[in-house]
Amino acid sequence: MLVAAGALAVSLSVGVAVSGLDIKPHNYLLVLLAPALVMRRARRYLLDFVPFAVLIVLYAQCRGIAHNLRPDPFYAPQLDAEKLLFGGAVPSAELQEWLWTGTKQWYDHAAYVVTRLHFIVPPLLAFVLWVRRRALFYRFAATIVALSYVGALTFLLFPAAPPWAAAEKGLLDVRKLPLDDVVPSATAGRLVDPNPYAAIPSLHAGYAFLCFLFVVVTLWRTRWRWWAIGLGAIYPLAESAAVVYTANHYVVDLVIGFAYAAAALAAVTWFWRRRGWPE
Repeated sequence: MLVAAGALAVSLSVGVAVSGLDIKPHNYLLVLLAPALVMRRARRYLLDFVPFAVLIVLYAQCRGIAHNLRPDPFYAPQLDAEKLLFGGAVPSAELQEWLWTGTKQWYDHAAYVVTRLHFIVPPLLAFVLWVRRRALFYRFAATIVALSYVGALTFLLFPAAPPWAAAEKGLLDVRKLPLDDVVPSATAGRLVDPNPYAAIPSLHAGYAFLCFLFVVVTLWRTRWRWWAIGLGAIYPLAESAAVVYTANHYVVDLVIGFAYAAAALAAVTWFWRRRGWPE
């Protein structure tokens, strides 16, 4: 296992060096294949992970299709809800007023890295669960897929503009910070143009919160549960702060993303137990 962990560290470092932090699914398959080869479980790994990767690629196409079908997003509802929630203030604008100096600071680079963990952490957690117990991986993968496709459906039914897009319309005084675009523009091989909005629900928040919830639920009956809660909460909180600061999401988007993640976990767990499948 130590050798496998070393192989994973090396392959992930190479993957990030080649592709950046937004590693595409087909590249991530190769990254995780290295430790699977070390553990002599490569065939089982490919049988389990290739369908998962294909479904995630198709989801990326679906979010692009949603934008092609509904290219004109809503601006006012989420902005009005944000002002109602914070007494007229908008957290993205407040954070930028406090922190943005006109040039990149160390915390701007940190915010960029945190937003990119959206592409790194969920597949990595899926692999760790797969190593621990394949049934855990299946349930986690099913929950991620369910959350993704319900999110894509929402992007179609309610296309929502993020704060930076509202600023372009003169509705808000924020700027899209000069970081690399946090939208996964090449995730699906550009078969369909990416969705530049996809703001409600925030799947940056949704994926991060789902990872947190799944780990806590899995470890709840162990002595590690308080460590899981204390340390695990850092990831969704950091992800949320980063996407609000960079004007990619309202706090309202995050709350809806959290709710979607919790609902997806509850629904898949209920279905799993009703079918009597191993957990």
